[in-house]
Amino acid sequence: MRGRSRLASVRGVLAPLGAAALLLATALVTGSPTAVADSGLHVSGATVDGRAEPLGVDAARPLLGWKLDAPSRNAMQSAYQVLVATSAERLAHDQGNVWDSGKRRSDESVGVPYGGQRLSPRTRYHWKVRVWDEHGRASAWSAPSSWETALRAPEDWEGARWIGPSDPQAGAPLLRKEFSLDKEVAGARAYVAGLGFHELRLNGAKVGDRVLAPANTPYDRRVLYDTYDVTKALRKGGNTVGLWLGHGYGENFSRYGFRWNGRRQAIALLDVTFTDGTRRHLTTDPSWKWSIGPITADDLYDGESYDARKEQDGWDESGFDDRSWEGVSMVDAPRGALRSNTMPPVRVTDTLRARKVTELRPGTYVYDFGQNIAGWARLSAKGEAGTRITLRTAEELNADGTLDAATNRDAAATDTFTLAGTGRRETYEPRFTYHGFRYLEVTGFPGTAGLGDVRARVVHADVPSTGAFSSSSEVLNRIWHNNRWSVLNNSMSTPTDTPVRDERTPPAMDVQAYRDAATREFGMGSFYTKYLRDLPPGTALPSDDVKAQYPDMAGGQVTLAWPLYEQYRDRSALETAYPDMKRFVNRNAEEVPGLIWPADKGFGDWCPPDHGPEANDGMGSPTAGDCFSEVSLVNTALSYQQAEATAKAAGVLGHRQDARHFESLAGRIKDAFNARFLNEAGDTYGSGRQVTSILPLAFGLVPADRVDDVGDQLARTIVEHDGGHLDTGIFGTRYLVDALARTGRIDLAMTMLRQRTYPGFGFQLANGATTTWEQWLYRSSMETHDHAMFAGINASFYTVLAGIRPTEPGYRDIAVEPRIPDSLDQVSAAQETVRGRVASSWKKTRGTLRLTVTIPANSRAVVRVPLTDEDHRVQAPTEARKTQVTDQAVSYRVGSGTWTFTVQAHRR
Repeated sequence: MRGRSRLASVRGVLAPLGAAALLLATALVTGSPTAVADSGLHVSGATVDGRAEPLGVDAARPLLGWKLDAPSRNAMQSAYQVLVATSAERLAHDQGNVWDSGKRRSDESVGVPYGGQRLSPRTRYHWKVRVWDEHGRASAWSAPSSWETALRAPEDWEGARWIGPSDPQAGAPLLRKEFSLDKEVAGARAYVAGLGFHELRLNGAKVGDRVLAPANTPYDRRVLYDTYDVTKALRKGGNTVGLWLGHGYGENFSRYGFRWNGRRQAIALLDVTFTDGTRRHLTTDPSWKWSIGPITADDLYDGESYDARKEQDGWDESGFDDRSWEGVSMVDAPRGALRSNTMPPVRVTDTLRARKVTELRPGTYVYDFGQNIAGWARLSAKGEAGTRITLRTAEELNADGTLDAATNRDAAATDTFTLAGTGRRETYEPRFTYHGFRYLEVTGFPGTAGLGDVRARVVHADVPSTGAFSSSSEVLNRIWHNNRWSVLNNSMSTPTDTPVRDERTPPAMDVQAYRDAATREFGMGSFYTKYLRDLPPGTALPSDDVKAQYPDMAGGQVTLAWPLYEQYRDRSALETAYPDMKRFVNRNAEEVPGLIWPADKGFGDWCPPDHGPEANDGMGSPTAGDCFSEVSLVNTALSYQQAEATAKAAGVLGHRQDARHFESLAGRIKDAFNARFLNEAGDTYGSGRQVTSILPLAFGLVPADRVDDVGDQLARTIVEHDGGHLDTGIFGTRYLVDALARTGRIDLAMTMLRQRTYPGFGFQLANGATTTWEQWLYRSSMETHDHAMFAGINASFYTVLAGIRPTEPGYRDIAVEPRIPDSLDQVSAAQETVRGRVASSWKKTRGTLRLTVTIPANSRAVVRVPLTDEDHRVQAPTEARKTQVTDQAVSYRVGSGTWTFTVQAHRR
């Protein structure tokens, strides 16, 4: 604060002297811009609200972040200075005319709130940061970065109107507008919302690489628009902008999802800045024209039909003859307010070649892509006009090699492509639908179809990969791999329950079970923040109000806000969600008698194994699968976790009285839980099924003097009653490894995970799974083979086997406490956190354990090195400070850098 006030006073005195004096004053206070930094710290990875160089930032006080690199160990930031300017030139001269934070003593490098002047809409801001190390030495300035603000109010749209085809029944219409620019373009942005879906085109080409835009939302509350940088797509002279609209959300779209019910319509603003500094705006208005296009049908479940004979070449280019086109109609705006889309774009992230193609009968081919994906096929073919090619997808095959489409349920999952007959190869891929599939059936292909004629396009929210895991067990590695695919395939513009059948709606219960894994595997910050805005705590899915207070179905929105703070230090998400978290938890405490959740309201440990006659040794049947399990116990345990999360949020946000209240409430739920469910012997809970002890052990509900007894009985149940197999649904599976590790039985957990017979992950692998199934059964009354709800166990691969956990939100303080199973020889895991890379790897060779840990600059850790035998000793780096010694482990405090610890037998 003193630095900022000093700079302000100097500027006030010298203001009349102009820019040169201002630059001199800045140099006097902040240091010469050309001075050589003494610090070894290097600043990189600048983000604004978790995104690099973002467009459409809608926060009034964005959160800034950066990462630090250092060549030496124990590097810490002691202070920072942020400059924000309205131009790159000012920033280059160290003029923070919007905000100069001054030198602020803080080690915070994540979630630093912008503190300057009020931000203007549709404006680019340039910023950089430098830091001081623990010895007070300054770093060099970071590379310049920037962000752009969103449209804040209706008037920011410059009079743009919602438009649509004059025929409300027109399918997938094309909208166009020609315009001319008489100056050179310096920069241009397009702001677009097209419902149900849109594709923006300029001068004959698609703009950007987003697909299935805009993001799905509760349209009566929010409609998201996308921001595009179109600078390079424009030119001096004639230009044409086009909008291709799709519907997607047909009449059969799930009543539990956010469905756009209105007509195809769009609003757009093109904001052009010329090299002379002047601006021009082009908006959607009555002067636009429309026509039908080649897409004759589009539906998320049923697929898309494309007739290339109806293409209008050049429709999105200047000079096109549009005299036969009709004028657009002005249409009513949606009920929901227009808001900037800040989540990761949905994109085509990969393209897969088929591993095999089989001709089942003349003209019918089945492609195997080797991996269950979300997305669509891209096909190339050459043939006569009117040739109709059908593409149908499925997850599995029947014994005769034909598609087994049972898991599609009522989704037709079929695309059709009618050739124009150009005499050249024609290529098609859908725009306004997607499917979940591994296998593709192609019929009607002209000639002989080969491997090179079809590709699979992988589609999901383009969240960055932040996790990596490997071990000496190929089964564990494949479980990890399959679970990652399941999370990605179910991360579109909202989380989905499955990409396969006719649902694909937000699965609040599923996310609660796998969010901890997702936030370690991928950068899910802005993705889940958007989801929380769609479904705040206590908000029901459409047509599902009765479940809005269930701890298992809706309570995950309460606990989701805390991982966003813990993993990404997103205080804004916590502040936004907190009032609803508080209402949700308090309401349940008031309305649930004795704090014990009733057995007839909820789902419990959803989808444990079916052990009935219909299970058929795991292969199941169309009538198998009873998914409700332990509803009262599970929901009461989850309500405890939700009260704890709300207490922690209250503490962070400074609501001390609330924090005490929710801590007390959590304590009362714990007492009630044990009074109701703990048996007289004090060694098991409720029915004794695995989950009844797993959740109390993992959540800390078991009285301290009963932990060993409960752990012993759980182990007996697993081995003697369940034959070493898991017997858990989505919540029991999520916390299985955690609970067994707490009671010293990590090897039993490994045995359960690697079982190759029903039920378990190994059984899925033995039956060709490349993603995780909805039930442990191959076939059931409700089944797809691409659900993420069992993927939560991946979290334990990082937190238990590798032992990586943040002990301070944002990974400023870290614990590395690996659990070492006898049955594994090696584990390696790494996470790219908001402060940098955290890694833990261990390997056993000839009686020696070697543990290597990497901690990012500006973080510190306590490493708990396990002793594998009483006679073993630890060889540690000299800079590692020993803090605790027990019979089981030796703990060390370390700073940033890479540290290797060796455990071996003591030489006498």
